[in-house]
Amino acid sequence: MNFMKIKNLIILALLGTTTSCNYLDVVPEKVGTIEYAFRDKLSAEKYLATCYSYLPYLGHETKSIGRSCGTEVTTYFRNREDGVKITLEGNSVSSPKLAEWDNMYKAIRACNTFLENAHLIRDLNGSELNRWMAEVKFLKAYYHWYLIQHYGPVILQKENLSMDASPETVLQFRSPMNECIDYVLQLLDEAVYGEAVEDPDLDIVEPPLPLTPDDAFQNGRITLPIAAAIRAKIMVHVASPFYAENTMYENFVDSRGIKLFPACSEEERKKRWEDAAKACKEAIDICHEAGHKLFDYNPELTIIPNISEEMRLILQASTIITEEENNKEIIWADPKNSTNNVQTYAMPAITLPIRARNPRGQLTPTLATAENFYTEKGVPIEEDIEWDQNGWYSNRYLTTTVPEGDYLEMEPGMTVPYLHLHREPRFYGSMGFNGGKWFGLGSQATAPAGECAENYQYTLHCLSTPDDLASNPAGRSGEQYYSVTGYFTKKLINYKTALNTAQTGWSISGYQWPNMRLADLYLLYAEALNETMDQPTADIWENWIDPIRERAGLEGVADSWTKYSTKPDKFMTKNGLRDIIHQERCIELALEGHYYYDMRRWSGGSRVDRYDIMQEMNKPIKGWNCDGADNVSYYTVRTVYNVSFSLRDYLWPIKEGDINVNPNLTQNPGY
Repeated sequence: MNFMKIKNLIILALLGTTTSCNYLDVVPEKVGTIEYAFRDKLSAEKYLATCYSYLPYLGHETKSIGRSCGTEVTTYFRNREDGVKITLEGNSVSSPKLAEWDNMYKAIRACNTFLENAHLIRDLNGSELNRWMAEVKFLKAYYHWYLIQHYGPVILQKENLSMDASPETVLQFRSPMNECIDYVLQLLDEAVYGEAVEDPDLDIVEPPLPLTPDDAFQNGRITLPIAAAIRAKIMVHVASPFYAENTMYENFVDSRGIKLFPACSEEERKKRWEDAAKACKEAIDICHEAGHKLFDYNPELTIIPNISEEMRLILQASTIITEEENNKEIIWADPKNSTNNVQTYAMPAITLPIRARNPRGQLTPTLATAENFYTEKGVPIEEDIEWDQNGWYSNRYLTTTVPEGDYLEMEPGMTVPYLHLHREPRFYGSMGFNGGKWFGLGSQATAPAGECAENYQYTLHCLSTPDDLASNPAGRSGEQYYSVTGYFTKKLINYKTALNTAQTGWSISGYQWPNMRLADLYLLYAEALNETMDQPTADIWENWIDPIRERAGLEGVADSWTKYSTKPDKFMTKNGLRDIIHQERCIELALEGHYYYDMRRWSGGSRVDRYDIMQEMNKPIKGWNCDGADNVSYYTVRTVYNVSFSLRDYLWPIKEGDINVNPNLTQNPGY
């Protein structure tokens, strides 16, 4: 090991920014010096790939923070992995769960190395160099933001330390939150607009990033729509109460007495929302120019033509995520991570042959997630006039028999709770449950030639009958492979995934995880617009919410609330429309890893909204009684466990070992 390599590792260790002693984690294999790494385009492209290699897998089966750290999903005791453990037990300073502090700083260091040496590449033309620089600036901003989301104020690594840096320089302080946000947005501005944005006297140059990938081999690399959309999303986050109105951390100071989480003035909060709205509209225009549009599932282009419109709408909730061909809604897909495990972890044991292949059935939505979805009229279950008049809401946990007309959603004649009747298509397309129908996992192959596959769906049977698994293959029988709440995540399973012909293993139809899609951006824009107004105008819901609802088979906001809600004027007020937008996000983006971050950013200010994290995360996690062997005992609501969320849980702890090395690092409050 040469001297430069040793010295690099020493500085990295002092900063607490490495978890490995392998220099090859940062510099591509067989590269001995920085000059060698950037000697030509081919070598430098390997280093560019290194900068990308640190991107977190947002859809990971167990480590998706957005999905598993809130109250959206849980799992059975035996497999309560890090995300669920954080929700249940809290985090730890000695051995933090899902800690990314070290890894993200390694990523930032790699990005800095690239930016500082890209000028050495001999055979890269100017436009290519500008593009690569913009990609890495985006990644550097994204890695900083990922740290900020979890830890709050962080150390800004604007450049790598020199080899002869003094101990005082190495032992850095955390920067105040407003400085962290400003730096992230500066990098994103440079990535989206180019360097000229910094000088108002210069004309804006051509954006350095391409509108679309040059070819299929560049799939996953940052494009202008990706950078613009993520920039807009971050700007909505930093305008939200947690980042802009937060007074909980007014006493959070470092050893110098500097406030690390200063609250914004009312004027600054207003400007943040205005800037966020402008950024969202710019991003939408860029995405439209690149050909992105809301996805409408067309079964005629797949292997299951001739299904009914009702069945198409049910399948659409899943195909938005899992269908890649002709899907222009996905703005940023992650091609480097397989969704095979996600599907296995979500999959229920619908039949005995499927059960024999050990589907985990582990990503189990909670009862609260089931209750989030609208009624078939497109309004919340507690607001629906028909649900109120018929007593369906007050008796939602009581049971009834599935009528014949609901055969596409549930098995006629089976016993189900009223909660499962009269719901919107996204509910049936996203959630599996006892008595519910399941299109896919090979069911469509059982349809006789010429007959419609929708009439040959599987039916889920989830009662606990260990001595009769043939009757209830998805029910509990032991300590694993069952749903502790009675719900399964249907949305994340591609209907084309099935057992292989010999039924000895899975033929999994994978897909690229969607980090960002257009519906997310539309709803962010609607939210930002609403926050800039004293009273909302119709263009907010007509242009940016209604297209998503109508795609899901629902009427628009105004019609739905006016005709079907006990609060017919709700959408006409700022607070009411805010509540509608929040719930629409929770439904449309359900189980995709956004809920925890949304619920968190909506909290921390002077107001308390529907999904305030301090309230939601102090409610018990509930589901049906998975130990029930008959309908009476099974359909009993029980508490899976209780959770407790306090001020300290908003931010994650910095590992105490890092603070021991660098005493200038101030620990987050409560740890």
